Amino acid sequence: MTNNSTDHFLIAGDFNMSYITWTKSDVGVTPSYINSEPATDLIDTLSLCNLTQFNLITNKDNRILDLILSNTTLEVTQCYDPLIPEDPYHKALIIEYILTDSLPLSYSKQTKYIFNKGDYAKINTEIENKPWNLLFSSLSVNEAVTLFYDIIYELRDRYIPRSQSRSKFNYPVWYSTALIKILKEKNKYLKKFKTYGNLSDKCSFDLLRLRAKKVERDCYESYLTLVENSLIDNPKVFWNFIKNKRGDSGFPSTMTYSNTSCDTGQGIANLFSSYFSSTFSSSSNCTVNINNTDNSGNSAGDLHIITVEDDTVEKLLCNLDINKSAGPDGLPASFLRYCASSLKVPIGILFRKCFSEGSVPIIWKSAFISPIHKKGPKKLVENYRPISKLCLIAKIMEKIVYDQMYSALKPIFSPQQHGFLKGRSTVSNLALLNDCITERMDRGDQVDVIYTDFSKAFDRIDHALLLNKLLRLGIRGNLFRWFCSYVDNRSQAVVLNGFMSPWSGIPSGVPQGSLLGPLLFIIFVNDIDSCFQHSMCLLFADDLKLFRTVNNIEQQNLLQEDLIRFDHYCHTNKLDLNISKCYTVSYTRKIHIFLSNYTLRGLHIQRSNNIRDLGVIHDSKLVFDQHIDAITTKALKSLGFIMRVSKSFRSLKSLKVLYCAYVRSSLEYASQIWNPRYKDYVSRLEKIQKKFIRFLRFKFHLPKESYEMSCKRLHLLPLYTRREAADISYLINIINGKTDCSDLVAKLKFYVPSRLPRHHSIMQIPLVKTNYRQNSFFIRASNSLNKIYSDSEFDPFSKKHSNVNRYLTVAFVNKII
Repeated sequence: MTNNSTDHFLIAGDFNMSYITWTKSDVGVTPSYINSEPATDLIDTLSLCNLTQFNLITNKDNRILDLILSNTTLEVTQCYDPLIPEDPYHKALIIEYILTDSLPLSYSKQTKYIFNKGDYAKINTEIENKPWNLLFSSLSVNEAVTLFYDIIYELRDRYIPRSQSRSKFNYPVWYSTALIKILKEKNKYLKKFKTYGNLSDKCSFDLLRLRAKKVERDCYESYLTLVENSLIDNPKVFWNFIKNKRGDSGFPSTMTYSNTSCDTGQGIANLFSSYFSSTFSSSSNCTVNINNTDNSGNSAGDLHIITVEDDTVEKLLCNLDINKSAGPDGLPASFLRYCASSLKVPIGILFRKCFSEGSVPIIWKSAFISPIHKKGPKKLVENYRPISKLCLIAKIMEKIVYDQMYSALKPIFSPQQHGFLKGRSTVSNLALLNDCITERMDRGDQVDVIYTDFSKAFDRIDHALLLNKLLRLGIRGNLFRWFCSYVDNRSQAVVLNGFMSPWSGIPSGVPQGSLLGPLLFIIFVNDIDSCFQHSMCLLFADDLKLFRTVNNIEQQNLLQEDLIRFDHYCHTNKLDLNISKCYTVSYTRKIHIFLSNYTLRGLHIQRSNNIRDLGVIHDSKLVFDQHIDAITTKALKSLGFIMRVSKSFRSLKSLKVLYCAYVRSSLEYASQIWNPRYKDYVSRLEKIQKKFIRFLRFKFHLPKESYEMSCKRLHLLPLYTRREAADISYLINIINGKTDCSDLVAKLKFYVPSRLPRHHSIMQIPLVKTNYRQNSFFIRASNSLNKIYSDSEFDPFSKKHSNVNRYLTVAFVNKII
């Protein structure tokens, strides 16, 4: 399991674990109920070894004693015609191994420019000597951009060297030239021995084989040393090595879409193109007055011009990530950064020309599409989503528009929207929902939440409707014409492993992967909260949930009325609801739940007792036990991977980086929402970090000491301490306005004493009736802030402590040691 990540394993036997209740899931059979510590240890061990259980066949006593474990996909069925008499306590099973094509898709052979070896001194000199104003003065935008690229491409061909990429690598990347030569010699003598049977050839082969093994081992150790040392200077090498080990990158050599399979790179690219094109919607009959310069109506702003400064262009060029690849224009970030000082003049002229003419050049409206795997089998095209890769110069132009447009329209953004807005996040969204639910549950009420799902919302935005909404917001004049040109006549082509599909038009939607795409989507749905007159709603981009207290039929009808208005809004704005993926959850601690039924377009919305909302699994009683089970399983699988892949690592820092990236991050995401109160859950989470510390202690021969002392030695705070620090840090961000959400600020309750005592609390803690309300974020975080405020001179309103996390870390280290 350590040397080859593609090896598959099958373990079968009588584990006699009748304490575990198994249920079918997307990845096999998962435990739904565990009532013994040995069973919990077994489940954790399976997760650590990346093994999944696949048997659901019960025996005579309706128990599952025989477990079928594997790290690949299996089908387990009962055998009704066994060859020998069957034991009623151990039914005969048929284990079907599902063959999958593990070979990756090959790369296309092509010529590449080596941009990091270009002569940029000469390129910059020639660019600076061009009379750009004179060259562009009499040309239209598209003609000027074409001339600009002709000049740049000519300089690129002259001063940037080229190389021929290989379509197939016959040897691993860590093979040296000497090792390859030895291997060729070894194979030559082996072939001679098999042909002539000469013993001298056999001796030469044996000698070369021993030498090849030693050189191969030395090469691999040198390569691992290089990988570990690159963590600081060139982290891309380190993370590419880890991704290859995880199998995260690459496409299968055979893929399927709509009962059509392809095993060539060009064919697979065409399949992706067909699938992504099928998600678009046709244009509506709505008309747009492209020449409208009037700012009539109740507009929120008045924005008709974008200012462009050459220094701003240069700054944005210099801030490009040098590892960003090129878009359709073939100019990567490295080229643009090295030529930033000379390119700022012609690019600035082109940008100002675009905004004055209200036009976007054709090449800047084209995009390469990269398929990104979401979930499910990788061989199915439907399990991927598209990400647009635009020309980097076009993204810089979008950045200029975004900054000025965001500032102008920020006051009108809906307070219910938390996606793609500065100072808001999934945590702010969930914190508002959970505080509302726990407050009403503390009063004995029931809260019904309806979770909705849009089908390909970003791809099906109607352009005419979007432009009319921009017009109503005060986007007018040349800027409005620029947006009309921006969404019109866009095109895309799927690119993967050097293969490219034909170009296809984009009749709807906003480009995913662009800067303006998310902003335009937020503007499009900004008026959606007008649907909800009797209930509340929260959004994170296209994830919308509406909720209210529902204790009787009258309150249910009020929520249903809002649901009907929401459906009418979606129909008017051509947003497709996926009703099969809409769910309702009733949050309550009542024994007798009021079972309400809600419908959309005549179809009943499914009822569930738990749901994954923005990455956090919510159960109907807000215990979050299922979420803790899920993140511990994921973290243990990642920890097991780290233990296997780091067998030859010699740097403790490398292992810590991997642990923080793959394990601790999943254990801490949105911990402000689900931070557990009960010791059983706290110890289960802490157990994972203890496993990692024991692994480090064994690997690097560290002294045996207490868990807290080991954490201090390794600069790893205990997880319960980090969660408490995260609570306080997020609360301070709300107090200081770094979290830009007025609804969260309204939840703050400060303690104002009638006289100033020597020691007092800063936050007022309301009286509550229940433990789950006591453990809600605002009350839990306020208690923690009061504790650290009374124990130190920490001032949450002061700017003295610029790095709150660092200050809290020092405070908690002093507390735990």
